[in-house]
Amino acid sequence: MNSEAIKIEAPYTLNELVSKLKAMSVEDFDMIRNSPQADYYGDITSHSFNIKHVRYGPMSYAPSIQGDIIEGVNNRTIIKLKMEIREPFELVRKMYYGTLLPIGAIVMLLSLLVMGGTEFQWQSLILSSSFIIIAFLAVALQRKTLMSIKRKELKTFVAKIEGHLIPDVVEDEISACDLLTDHADMLKA
Repeated sequence: MNSEAIKIEAPYTLNELVSKLKAMSVEDFDMIRNSPQADYYGDITSHSFNIKHVRYGPMSYAPSIQGDIIEGVNNRTIIKLKMEIREPFELVRKMYYGTLLPIGAIVMLLSLLVMGGTEFQWQSLILSSSFIIIAFLAVALQRKTLMSIKRKELKTFVAKIEGHLIPDVVEDEISACDLLTDHADMLKA
């Protein structure tokens, strides 16, 4: 669950970008009925924002999009986007593991004590192990769902602000693309 920030470059000045964000957002989820054109809700300041898509309510475990806005050169703005999915994943994991695993263990112990030596012992053990298996499967499914939400929402947001991804730069200002080209040239030699 990668929580690193990605950098986006938008073809707007700082003020234009903030205005665009405010035009497609409302401050509170309850204000969506008055603003049907709003795609997001949340807080937007002149140098940062914390917004969530309107399809996810305030009590949803879907993460919000957080961004730091940095004024660039040539009427361009750089945005450091981050969408933290670790916290909602931990909540879901605690919920499933904290309920289904103990229930499975209790049912398993009871099945051994009550059904031990009877013809129904295997059926009760299968039932109790299904609680444990479902807990692990549900957590894995929720993790995939959160990662999919993150990918989809960041992609949609970048498209709405007409931005593009800035590749990460290595410490000595050489881009990863240049490193790959140099490495390929060295392999040919």
